[in-house]
Amino acid sequence: MAKLEMNLTDYLRVIRKRARIIILTFILVVTSVIYYTYKQTPIYSTSCKVKIEQRKSVAEILTELVTWSPGNTIASQSSLITSYQVVEKAAESLNLINPFMKDDERISIIKRLQNNISTEQVSYTNIIAITAVSSTPEYATNLVNTIAHVYSDIHFENKKKEAANARKFIASQMDSYLLELQKSENVLQEFRQANPLIVERDIKSPTPIQTNERVAFLGREIVKLELELISLKSKYTDEHPDVITLRKKLEKARSDLDDAITQFAAEQKDISSKEIQLVQLKRNVIVAEDLYLMFRKKHEEARILEAEKARDVTIIENASVPSTPISPNIRSNVIVGILSGFLIGLIMAFVTESLDTSVGRIDDIEELLKVPVLGIIPSTSLEKGKRGFMNKFIKSKKTIAGEPLSKRLVALFDPSSAATEAYRSLRTNIELIGLKKYGNSVVFTSSAPQEGKTQTLCNLAITMSQAGQKVLIIGSDFRKPMIYKLFGLNRSPGLSDVMLGNISWKKAINTTTDILLGGLEYEKILKARGIENLHILTCGEHTPNPAEFLNFPEMDTLIQELKQNFDTVFFDSPPTLPVTDSAILGTKVDSTIIVYQAGKTSRHAVLRCKSQLENVNVRVLGIVINNLKARFIEDVTPSQRFRYYGYYGEKRKKKSRRHLTRFE
Repeated sequence: MAKLEMNLTDYLRVIRKRARIIILTFILVVTSVIYYTYKQTPIYSTSCKVKIEQRKSVAEILTELVTWSPGNTIASQSSLITSYQVVEKAAESLNLINPFMKDDERISIIKRLQNNISTEQVSYTNIIAITAVSSTPEYATNLVNTIAHVYSDIHFENKKKEAANARKFIASQMDSYLLELQKSENVLQEFRQANPLIVERDIKSPTPIQTNERVAFLGREIVKLELELISLKSKYTDEHPDVITLRKKLEKARSDLDDAITQFAAEQKDISSKEIQLVQLKRNVIVAEDLYLMFRKKHEEARILEAEKARDVTIIENASVPSTPISPNIRSNVIVGILSGFLIGLIMAFVTESLDTSVGRIDDIEELLKVPVLGIIPSTSLEKGKRGFMNKFIKSKKTIAGEPLSKRLVALFDPSSAATEAYRSLRTNIELIGLKKYGNSVVFTSSAPQEGKTQTLCNLAITMSQAGQKVLIIGSDFRKPMIYKLFGLNRSPGLSDVMLGNISWKKAINTTTDILLGGLEYEKILKARGIENLHILTCGEHTPNPAEFLNFPEMDTLIQELKQNFDTVFFDSPPTLPVTDSAILGTKVDSTIIVYQAGKTSRHAVLRCKSQLENVNVRVLGIVINNLKARFIEDVTPSQRFRYYGYYGEKRKKKSRRHLTRFE
């Protein structure tokens, strides 16, 4: 079959065709979702909010220096709220656990509570929302409020413990620095007692060497001699005796100054090192005193902070008892169920369509078989409306396999129906395409059983007889004969009796009189125009081997005689694929028509049926699509269908007033 791209019309066709699957799937999915939603245990949620202050007192700063962590404070506190320690104390407050419980049971309860609690930072603030979920709204409220209070108390106790630890640490350090200060002061005092003449010298005061008399005298003497030497050189040369004498005096004065400085330095060496030692001792005292005073100040601050007992965690909003559950969300679930049901229904429809191997489109059938579609017979069940519904409760006496004859022979019992119009259209197509071109003998067959070939043959024969043609129906299906049952006739004498020479074909043929006596509705048959042109030759007695029986030479002679005496000769034949009867009979008549029930038989079966007939040189005139529901006919829109049926509804209404003729 040719691969055709699907357009919007094809999608709409699939939706109309598989509407039952879509509706059923939709109902099942929506019902399942609603049932599941109402079977779920309702879950309630409630929240409270706590505010975390980040105080920066001196004691806390010192504590942070000791126990500093680079983590996010709010994130750390959020984790602390759901920690084992907090949840355990909350469980004890709610009397959910006791000291006598086993560890496994205790841990299980605490873990379950942890799973029911969550925290979230409110935007970019220092506020944390604590949320608890439970199947009981009161329990959820008590749980989240208890968690908040326990967390606040634990946080406060931890802060107090930190402040106490900081105070103790500062006190211990302050004592050690006090001892260090006292030790430094004692050492300084002992040094001063041992060296009473050593004092700390100011940087701006003259140095000891500058206050020495001999050094100062020699310095002044050298300056005086240098001035005299400069004055003599301005008058005399360097070789002058006075200049030489003065230079010797100057050299001697300089030599004496160097000796005096060297002697003074030796005397002052011991004094300088003691001055340095004194400075160091005084500096040690000052440092020890500063450290002691600092720790003493910190100690007082830590005592004040510990005494204040300030809470850093404040509950700014307590949880209230929730009135509506957060799960299940009935409205959301129903909407999802409706959308899912519709989507799954569409998927199921298209999956079913893709897995369906039958042929449902006229274009596909003609493309597959390379033969024309002679007619489209709609489903007769759609033509009955309410009467068809009532037939389920009121059984007719004239039934075949539980189905009333009026439903099968619609051309006779319901001449104004859409199905009868379809048979008339089929009659016109066969007359124009086959009977005038190839011959008047036609075999009706199908690829599989129960595709409606016998029903199609009988209704077509009735419409041809109503058109004035002399029609003969031959029941050549010996395996499952239905012709005599449809018209209420006797099975014998029939075709088998004629072939065996027990009776002539003229005497074996049933006419209108036989049909009237067969038990059909008498008034309907009398009102039907042209029914006298209908002749029926039943199958006759059962034959042991129908295929060989149909292949007798007498069959060829009989067919030729019947063709000369009747305008149209229709042969009812078994399905082609199970048996070879139709292939044998098709080689003896002018043409063959295949009846195909849309949506029932696979495309491979109908294609094989046609191939099997053509392999033995049987002329396939065309195919008749039987039992096609009106909504699947793509050439007719829904509005046209409604107008079409409405037209015939008006006809029926007028008939009730007896303004119509017997036949329309």
